[in-house]
Amino acid sequence: MKKILFISSSRADYGLLRDVIIQTQKMNKNTFLLVTGSHLSSSFGNTIFEIKNDKIKNIIKKKLLENKFNDLSISKYVSKSINLTAEAIIKKKPNVVVILGDRYELLGSAIAAMTFRIPIAHIHGGEVTYGAYDDSIRHSLTKLSHLHFPIHDKYKKRLIQLGEHPSTIFNYGGLGAHSISEMKLLKTSQLEKKLKISLSNKIVLVTFHPVTLEKNKSKFQIKNLIKFLNTLKDMTIIITSPNFDNENDILKKEFLKFQKKKGVYFFNSLGNKAYISLMKIAYFVIGNSSSGVLETPSFGTPTINIGNRQKGRIISKNIINSDYDYKSLYKAFQKMKKKQKITNNPFLKKGTPTRIAKKILNFKYKIKKKFYDI
Repeated sequence: MKKILFISSSRADYGLLRDVIIQTQKMNKNTFLLVTGSHLSSSFGNTIFEIKNDKIKNIIKKKLLENKFNDLSISKYVSKSINLTAEAIIKKKPNVVVILGDRYELLGSAIAAMTFRIPIAHIHGGEVTYGAYDDSIRHSLTKLSHLHFPIHDKYKKRLIQLGEHPSTIFNYGGLGAHSISEMKLLKTSQLEKKLKISLSNKIVLVTFHPVTLEKNKSKFQIKNLIKFLNTLKDMTIIITSPNFDNENDILKKEFLKFQKKKGVYFFNSLGNKAYISLMKIAYFVIGNSSSGVLETPSFGTPTINIGNRQKGRIISKNIINSDYDYKSLYKAFQKMKKKQKITNNPFLKKGTPTRIAKKILNFKYKIKKKFYDI
C-alpha cells in the first residue's frame, strides 16, 4: 500500500485539500498530513485547530514562521521548508507527495521531494496570476510534479504547453467549487454567535493580500482601499488577515487601525465554513484573494477584484475588476450595485475530491519525465 504525504501551509490550501485528504485517508490508512506555515502561528489564527476538528489523522507538525515578512525572511522560509519536509520524508518514507497551489514554502517542499526522488501530485497548476511571484512558483511546481490536477481545460492546455504529457493531466474540476456545493453552511444566527457580532446590516467581506511583484506599493494600495471602505454607510465590514508574504505587516497594521471604527471587524482567521457562509450572504466581496475568483461564482455574490494579483485567471460574470486607486474602486462599486446575481461556477464538476484521491492512489508514477513537445 502506498504511503501518501499531503502538505498544507495555510488556511487557503487546507480549505481546498481537506476533502481530498479525508477521501484518501478513507481508502488508505497510510496517508499523512504535514502541517506547517501559518497553521501553527497565533498571528494567523492557529488554524491547526480547524484541521484537528475535521478529525484528520496522522498529522505531522513542523513550525516554519517567525512573524517576519521581508525578502530575506521569505528566502529563509523556503530554505527551512526544504529541511522540515526532508525530515518528514525521512520519518514517514512516502511514495507520493501531494501539494496544492503556489505558495513559496511549497516550492521548498517540492525541492525536498525531488532530491529524495519521490513523485509529486500537484493540484491547481496551469493558472496565471501576473501580479504575484506565485505565478513563477506555480509553473516551477508543475515542472517538479508528475501528476497534475488543473481545474479547467484552459489550464490543462497550459500544462501541456509547459511540456507535461497529457496522460499525466486530469481535470476533475475545482475543489473549492465542489466543497461549496456540498457544504452545510452556517445560518446568520449561527455566524453571529460564532463571531460575536451583529450581522443585521449589509455585509462587506474583505480579503486583501500583498501583491508580491509590486514592491513598496502596499501602503498606497491599502490606503486607497480603506478610503473607499470608509465611504460605505450602514454596512458591517468583515476583514480577514492578509497572507504571510512580503509587506504583510503594512496591510495588517492599517486594517487593525481601521477596525477601531464602528461596524468594522478584523479576524486573523474566520475558519473555512464561516468564511464561505459569509460569502454567500454578503452584499459584496472585495479584495484580491483567489477565493473571490474561484468561489464567489458559486453564489453569484458580486465581487470587486482589485489590481493584478489575480490577473490572468478566468473571471466569471459576477466579478468586476478594478485598479487600486480610489476613483477606480468607487466606479467599480457603482457598477457592482447594478449587477444581478449570476450563479455559475465554471470550475464545478461532480465527485472532484474522490476522483482526485483515487487517481493519486492508483496512478502509475514515473520519476523520469520526458518533455512533451507540441
